[in-house]
Amino acid sequence: MILWCFYIPVKDKILSMDIEKAADTISESDYGTHTLVVYEDLEKLREFYSYYVKKRIEERNEVIQLAPFYESEDSVRKSLSEGHISIDLEKWEKEEKSLIIVDSLKKYFGDETVESSYISSRNLVQDAKMMGKSGVSILGDMGAFPYKHRIQELVDYELFLPSHYDIDMKGICLYHQKDFNRLSEEQKQKVIDHHERSLKI
Repeated sequence: MILWCFYIPVKDKILSMDIEKAADTISESDYGTHTLVVYEDLEKLREFYSYYVKKRIEERNEVIQLAPFYESEDSVRKSLSEGHISIDLEKWEKEEKSLIIVDSLKKYFGDETVESSYISSRNLVQDAKMMGKSGVSILGDMGAFPYKHRIQELVDYELFLPSHYDIDMKGICLYHQKDFNRLSEEQKQKVIDHHERSLKI
């Protein structure tokens, strides 16, 4: 009996999609989904999160936590309120408490450890349910890890997270292409394999 082994390059395991289709694909996936999104530039990321946030908050009664790295919290607010896909920021962030914007450095390297950051995410789901929300999406930019020169810690954190969450939450790990390129081929493979879906926009 002959066993054939074929090497599949890492880049072929990441599905390229246009921004709207990527946002729709993740939006329509079931809760529990853990997705990797590699983005080429900030403009594409802004378009992606603006489309996703509007869809999930307005149509799906969801809580969104957005943790940017390559732009400030105020820059994200401006993109969401003044961009071509805009939302009523005052309503969703202040009144409904459906939108939480927190700097990626604070989220992953603030007072919490990366493990307790995950526990906070689980608590956020409980809080959302108590508010009558359907669930939570967490969009976290992983750029804080390469910035801190903690590439291996990033991989360890990804592998610490479940491949599929057992709560009403979607985890969307955002990587700028240049940050993703800093991972070794083996590290990239581990990160991709640990996510249920890997997309490039």
